Amino acid sequence: MSERGIADCDSWNSLIRWICENMGINKAYELLGRMIVMSVVPDCGTYAALVIGNCKSNKCEDALELFYYTLSKFWVLDSICYSRLVEGLGRLEKIKEAVEIYYYMSKRGCPLEVTTFNMLIKAVCDFGKVDEAVKMRSLAYYSGTSCTSFTYTTIMLALHKSERPKDVLVMLSQMLIGGCAAYAEVYCILIRSMSTLNRFKDCALFFKLMLNEGLMPDLETMHDLFSCLTNNSQLHLVLKDIDKIILRREILDSAVFNLLINGLWKEGCESDARILLDLMLERGWVPDATTHTLLIGSNVNELTSRGTVTHENSMEQDNVSNILAVGLGK
Repeated sequence: MSERGIADCDSWNSLIRWICENMGINKAYELLGRMIVMSVVPDCGTYAALVIGNCKSNKCEDALELFYYTLSKFWVLDSICYSRLVEGLGRLEKIKEAVEIYYYMSKRGCPLEVTTFNMLIKAVCDFGKVDEAVKMRSLAYYSGTSCTSFTYTTIMLALHKSERPKDVLVMLSQMLIGGCAAYAEVYCILIRSMSTLNRFKDCALFFKLMLNEGLMPDLETMHDLFSCLTNNSQLHLVLKDIDKIILRREILDSAVFNLLINGLWKEGCESDARILLDLMLERGWVPDATTHTLLIGSNVNELTSRGTVTHENSMEQDNVSNILAVGLGK
């Protein structure tokens, strides 16, 4: 480089950075030695390149030491270098150090790449530090770091697991203000959180919105949803929507069917309950003891109130009883 008259620091930095990204850190240190011999003093760009090189070589602790050196010089690394360092520390599960670097760089207006930011948010939540994640998301706005639906969903899930359903709603509002779209997992978290608060109308509302967008809840969400509605005798709120999911065999189990049959029967929707019972039996599922007692008991009461039993009704009752009895192992 000196033979060609290229001796400025920026040119050396560009070469060292290319070496770090393509040939490895050892080669970069060789070039750094030649740079110093040529009386070119390394600056922030030089150290930024070396940080990247060490991270690519999985020498993240060495990269961290270089970063601390830049702090002593009051230098601010570029966004790419900073993101590679946070990623590397994340792989080593040095989450505390990664978060400290995030705070330092964010306060100096340096954005973190979105994929790296999401990785860090998830790691913080996985360590049970959801309040830290909430704080980090707030700081992202001021540093220019982008938040995505994944960012908000990760935090909402952590809040739900921490039994903080009201905070889930706060994060939802911030998500919508940020222009991020809600997808299936978001709706599932909302439904489960609202069921925790026993807000059955909100459960039904989010369920309807979800179906209207062509999305389906997972099994855990349906258990929580229908349990909440059944406990409040409010299954009729989603009666028309139940038809949209009962044909999806892969997202239903016998427990959901039992919940629906019991709930609908108690709300006076006997015909709908019987239809679900037929579907349940067709799939080879056995009603639980509560469902069995409810249906058989109601048939006996109905027949007793008539005072007489026709041969046809008697045969029908025997058939249903036999099917249930066989299924229950009686």
